[in-house]
Amino acid sequence: MVKFPSLKASAASAETERATDTNGGGNGKWNLRKWALAVSSLTAAVAVGFPPAIAQAAAEHVGDLCTSNNYTACDGSASFVKVGDHMLIWDNEADGHSVVVEGSRSDGLKLRKWNHSGSDGDGKVDHNLNLPENGWIRYKVCLGEYGSKDTLENTCSVSKMEYASAS
Repeated sequence: MVKFPSLKASAASAETERATDTNGGGNGKWNLRKWALAVSSLTAAVAVGFPPAIAQAAAEHVGDLCTSNNYTACDGSASFVKVGDHMLIWDNEADGHSVVVEGSRSDGLKLRKWNHSGSDGDGKVDHNLNLPENGWIRYKVCLGEYGSKDTLENTCSVSKMEYASAS
């Protein structure tokens, strides 16, 4: 709540303001400053064409699985899109490594898909897996060396199993 110097608030409204003020200062100035900063940041982000989420945080995508199991450093991530059987793989860090998704499929084929395009742009690569109707995959996300096709096993996520959807 913004206070106007010429207006006197009742004791009840002053108490309500103190109870709802998040900074404990009771004058609302800090909240007003945070709001003004947020609005100016959003305005700047829109002016240069970035969605607010990208403007507020690093351009790091945390998919369904991340190369770090505790999500402290997500250098690569992946998400399975059930309708259409697409595997989206993000390279979130310009670290010289590629991102690889490895695993198994219900049709017996080996699952090994790479994002070796780097983290430029949105860092995403889309692979159509063409699974059988109501098929499944079990996969993990790792960093790797695309040239030698080596997987850096100590960077791998836990495995996740997902089912394709017919519609």
